[in-house]
Amino acid sequence: MNRSAYQYRMFLLRVMRALRIGQRQAVLVQALLLGLAGAVAALAFDAAIEAVQWVYTGFAGTRVDCFMQLPGWARVLLPAAGAIPAALVLLFAKRVDKRPMPEYMESFSLGDGRLPRRQGFLRSLSAVLSMGSGACIGKVGAIIQTSAVAASAAGRALHVSPSRLRLLVGCGAAAGMTAAIHTPLSACLFVCEVLVGTFSIGYMAPLLAATCAAYALLWLLGRTDAIFAADAAQVAFGSLPQVLLCAVLAVAAALCGRGWVWFARWMRRRLDGRPAWLPARMVAAGLLVGLVAYEDPFIVGNGQEAIAALLAGCLSTPHAAALLCCKVLLVAVVFGAGTMGGMLMPTLMIGCFIGALFGAGAESLGLGGGALPYALVGMAAFFGVAARAPITALLLGIEFTMNATLIFPLMLAVAVAYGVARLLPAGSLYDRAPDATAFDGPPSALRVADVMRRSPLQVHTSAPLDRAIHKMLRHPDENVPVVDASGRYAGLILASELPGTPDGPGLTAADLMHADAPVLSPSDGLPEALRAFQSTPLNSLPVVSSASGALCGIVSRTELYRTGILLLRKAVARD
Repeated sequence: MNRSAYQYRMFLLRVMRALRIGQRQAVLVQALLLGLAGAVAALAFDAAIEAVQWVYTGFAGTRVDCFMQLPGWARVLLPAAGAIPAALVLLFAKRVDKRPMPEYMESFSLGDGRLPRRQGFLRSLSAVLSMGSGACIGKVGAIIQTSAVAASAAGRALHVSPSRLRLLVGCGAAAGMTAAIHTPLSACLFVCEVLVGTFSIGYMAPLLAATCAAYALLWLLGRTDAIFAADAAQVAFGSLPQVLLCAVLAVAAALCGRGWVWFARWMRRRLDGRPAWLPARMVAAGLLVGLVAYEDPFIVGNGQEAIAALLAGCLSTPHAAALLCCKVLLVAVVFGAGTMGGMLMPTLMIGCFIGALFGAGAESLGLGGGALPYALVGMAAFFGVAARAPITALLLGIEFTMNATLIFPLMLAVAVAYGVARLLPAGSLYDRAPDATAFDGPPSALRVADVMRRSPLQVHTSAPLDRAIHKMLRHPDENVPVVDASGRYAGLILASELPGTPDGPGLTAADLMHADAPVLSPSDGLPEALRAFQSTPLNSLPVVSSASGALCGIVSRTELYRTGILLLRKAVARD
């Protein structure tokens, strides 16, 4: 490295130090970039579904419109035929990588954020093939997971810490949800309520940056319209008694929401059998969808078209009731059979139809109100219970319509429904299996090995000073570990001292390192790590094997504190 390049890098490092540009700013930049990448992945996923649909049918447009143009025999056979390649792709994905593929919320909340890339994208391909052929399953969950896999791959390429990687996975998930249903604020709250389990500005700020970037891309493409836009006059209640009826609807939504969660889990346990029978299960589920689609094409897809038709007044009350019963059964069957997809939009549809039927009943009794406002209220109350995400449900009801007229009825219904649901056996569509890592247990179970970054930006003792400067530019305000020729830990170059080092092209890492800096062991618990940071002003400490002396990783003070606070908040929430 020539002297001019060395001086330029040293100048950049000193400027960053003077402006206090550190890890927080780096996280926001990464969140913005991943927000754009997540939106692109979501839009590509949606375009792939449209392409598969055109290949299968020769028609463009929504799944419902497409099935309406098909002859009867094609309606029956297409979902079953499309299940065959989708199932084969899933079987191939399991052979490519035999490790169990975690869902996006499991990776963010429990694991280290490492989503298998090949298996993840093959599962997304399977979802595209199923949805393009009219599978009765949601696409938002699959879009979120596709964006999360892309974010996980980017974070691993940057060699970030497990805590940072989980945050980046959450940013990708929030960006994907934003691109799928045009709800940037609800996407942030969904990640916090469902994936993280608590609210924190340390998580909200990057999530907001990611969703804003995703929504800005949608705006440039002219795709920011509310998916269920409604005028204030259409969704307004006429009197206070009609608003108070929302509390009665909320009780019904709470009971139905808990029943829906139980039924979906029960079907999953009953139908989730041997992997070799996966194609047969998926084909049978597709055939059931096709038989119903022969009479009513509104059954196909994720339910978004059915919600739009209901809100537009295109469905009669008997039609809506029959469609609701069929949708509950078929979504549970298709999901239980192993089809890749999500449950978010089907759950919203079920809640919407329950609210509409409640409104129709109230109107027949002379109580008025109409089906439309009760449909939106029922949607929010039902989803808040089924997903155990009341604040997300409240914001979804507003962002879906871009109309705040229903804010009070929505608040009343969501609060009552969530309160009633707390009295019933706990359960959520997004509950995770209790077998995961220390991130799912008490704070006392956490070890330094769980939170350390395993690929520290280390340098050798003989490395020139410019090498350490280059590493530090990639990870601002993080100390740089130094290892000897055998890989054993030798010392630590402090980020606070390097900018003030006089120019010296002959200086090496060994000349600047501190051999007496505190170190942590991979087996140290959270209390030991906290005490180590309390005894030193350093922002990051190396993790060294006590047996071999080899460098295992590095832990930053901010990441350790954030992880500890998160686990404490989750423990309090569980109690």
